[in-house]
Amino acid sequence: MTNIDIANGLIFQALEVEKDTFDERLLSQKKIFLLENLGVEIGYSYNWYIRGPYSPDLTSYIFANLDMLREQDLSKYSLSENVKEKIEIVNGLANKKPDSLDTSSWYELLASIFYIRKMWKKNKDDAFPTLIKYKPKYTKDQFDAAVSLLENSGYEM
Repeated sequence: MTNIDIANGLIFQALEVEKDTFDERLLSQKKIFLLENLGVEIGYSYNWYIRGPYSPDLTSYIFANLDMLREQDLSKYSLSENVKEKIEIVNGLANKKPDSLDTSSWYELLASIFYIRKMWKKNKDDAFPTLIKYKPKYTKDQFDAAVSLLENSGYEM
């Protein structure tokens, strides 16, 4: 097991990364994307896909290694306090989820807004029409709540 595997194992445990259902895989993708965009470099690149930012390499790594990482005793290793704090931020985003969305849809919205604003360089006024073009299921109230939460959670867009 490499140092990368150990780091990924610790991060995946802390983010509760799972792969058994589509929603678990979606949530795992979005949480790791959001963590990386708080400055925790894990090394995955993302492109736009039907459900927002997506990393084929991350999917491959999770499918190939998650079971092995779960079996490892990682108790003698730990993450830095900085990384732990950022993981808490990412996990805590669920606490502000509107009742109208399930957890995976909420994280999809958060990650999609960040991607649209940061990667496509859309300002706040242009971001909502862009989001709705690709994801008409979201409302302006959900968008506004997500933007506010991202901005108040340390995401620079």
